[in-house]
Amino acid sequence: MKTPTLLLTLCALLFQIGTAAAQQKPNIIFLLADDSGFADFGCYGHPYARTPNIDKLAAGGTRFTQFYATGATCCPTRTGLMTSKWPASYPTYPADGGFADRVTITELLHKQGYATGHFGKWHIGPEDQNKPGTYGIDVISAAAGAAKKANTAGRDAPIYDEAIRFIEQNKGKPFYLNVWGHVSHHKVDPPQSYIDKFKDVIVDESKFSAAMQEKFAACKALGGNVSEHMRVYLADILSLDEDIGRLLKRLDELGLSEKTIVVFSTDQGSAPIRTDGKKGGGQAEPADNARLHAMGYNGIYRGGKHGMEEGGVRVPWIVRWPGHVPAMRVDEKSVISGADFLPTLCALTGVKINLSDFDGEEASAAWLGKGEHVRTKPLLWKTSSPGSDAAIRDAQWKLMKPTRKKSGELALYDIIADPTETTNLADKHPDVVKKLSAKVEAWIATLPKEYVKSKDKDE
Repeated sequence: MKTPTLLLTLCALLFQIGTAAAQQKPNIIFLLADDSGFADFGCYGHPYARTPNIDKLAAGGTRFTQFYATGATCCPTRTGLMTSKWPASYPTYPADGGFADRVTITELLHKQGYATGHFGKWHIGPEDQNKPGTYGIDVISAAAGAAKKANTAGRDAPIYDEAIRFIEQNKGKPFYLNVWGHVSHHKVDPPQSYIDKFKDVIVDESKFSAAMQEKFAACKALGGNVSEHMRVYLADILSLDEDIGRLLKRLDELGLSEKTIVVFSTDQGSAPIRTDGKKGGGQAEPADNARLHAMGYNGIYRGGKHGMEEGGVRVPWIVRWPGHVPAMRVDEKSVISGADFLPTLCALTGVKINLSDFDGEEASAAWLGKGEHVRTKPLLWKTSSPGSDAAIRDAQWKLMKPTRKKSGELALYDIIADPTETTNLADKHPDVVKKLSAKVEAWIATLPKEYVKSKDKDE
């Protein structure tokens, strides 16, 4: 009779060990803003933004200043984050066809026992794919936030409500959660109660970079008042910050903050103010001033959404994991990418992958403050169209390689010495141009020769 008792005791012990091991895996929450600029937040230098919760998140972890999105529009960036593959490698635009047989971070973690959830913007597959089980995601609510908001709530409040419920329901096991909001994508239209909080803001344009002066000029050329439209934009950002604050507070209340990696970023640089009567995504704009609310701030960086200049692809990246990621730290040297998200999380959670199957690199040492991440692979950008423009960053060099005259001239920049991309060094360094051009051409040779893409998917 002792043997069965011993076996039962051993089984119970092994179960407890397995459960404890599972609980040691960190939870992961990925907060993604939409079309917000590099410097739209207090901790990244905005002179008027009120983002105490995002700033506190940064103070509790590490803030990176050389993080790059994998695309200059919404779907390509999300593709790189989810699959660690350059978006141009997909013959069918992922917003139309999904990720085919490419593995996602959610699938990999789901197989390791993680509960997985996605709330908010989808844009990584067709509508019929937006259902539980897709990409290994247990709970999907891409319609969250689509419901009419209360007069006093920001537009992302329903998304964060659902995300908080998911956390409460899965607090006893490791979970991965995408919280992908709509702030500050067009149409920027926050409740008046939020706008009123900025009623005293009178913009001193001298506090902003030269690149931002172009946006101010566009606003005024269309008859807009810079301060008025800035107040509306800042109100939208504040509503996002307050929703993030609610989620972080609930983590504290549940005793999960120490066990949870929280990452905050935006999908690309802020949208431009269009002077041609169209909004950032290219669709016709009604005859109102809504498009002038696009007051996102990319800091010193030129360009923005839809472009491969620094203002289009350099975005905020904040990582907090108490006791693991150093607090009050700013990493200004590590060059990391959205393509690194999947391999890095796999390293931190013990998921075994073959790095050669992915375009990104494992950058956990930089996340954990154990050293600068020095890339062995260049960063590459190209839209999903044959013969389209391309760009590469390799070490300190960035090459912009246009294919059409309207795209401008071929340009080479030393991004470390000239982050504002002011001085084209192509004529002074033909050897570097030749070397980087060869890398771009070699990459393009591996890409699809034809693409399937709906015209209205590049939001």
